[in-house]
Amino acid sequence: MNGDAPETRAWSQQRWTGMVLAIFDLHLGALFLVSSRQEKNQRHTESHASVRWLTNPASARKTLDALLLNDPTLLAVASPRGFSGAAWLRPQSPEFRISEWTDSERSLAQPTQSLGGAFRQSGSASQPPVFDPARKPAVPAPSMVVAQPALRTASRLRVEGPVSGRQLVQPPLLRSWPFAGVLADSRIQVLVSDEGLVFSPRLANSGGVKNAAQRITDQHALDLTRGLRFEPAPKSAANRTGTSTEGTLVFQWHTIEPPAGAKE
Repeated sequence: MNGDAPETRAWSQQRWTGMVLAIFDLHLGALFLVSSRQEKNQRHTESHASVRWLTNPASARKTLDALLLNDPTLLAVASPRGFSGAAWLRPQSPEFRISEWTDSERSLAQPTQSLGGAFRQSGSASQPPVFDPARKPAVPAPSMVVAQPALRTASRLRVEGPVSGRQLVQPPLLRSWPFAGVLADSRIQVLVSDEGLVFSPRLANSGGVKNAAQRITDQHALDLTRGLRFEPAPKSAANRTGTSTEGTLVFQWHTIEPPAGAKE
């Protein structure tokens, strides 16, 4: 027998390469098997649907509580299924109780001797009404207010129409006429230029029968009108060349008592 130990031969490079590749293949196979099972289980779980019919109230309550734990707002906001839902969202109304209270019985004093006294006093003091058909209320006397125009104390001139807005440069001096009656107003229609000159005077009330005094006053009004002059027109109105303003001069005459022996 040879007592020497058998000599171990070293692995060649090809042997080491084959061993590494075999271990690598085993790892890949294991990873492939594990990943395929998880995907298969996951697909099986997603496509699976189950229905549970819980007849026991206690089991149903536990299952519902387990599902509510997945709600993220269970503890963040007020919820009727939270720990404070009974206190916050389901408050109990206070019970209203009417307090029973009864006043003690008290009898009101009634003086029986004075019952009907007011009726007796009214019947004895009152008298039957007396109707007097001849008695009538006094009728106040009717009052009538008559508006009487103020009497003229002097003759005056009034300007009417569009030319009334322009003042006379020198108003004329009007006299009072000795006449026993009343003289009508002399109305003279005129045209006034932009410079204030008066032209084309015309007697407006020339119709009708007139006495001598009225004709004299009308002619006197025409003579006074020819010598009148108004203020010039404003610049805005004077720019319109060839324009004239219409107006009416009303001579209101004042009369005085004629001297004795004078003819009317």
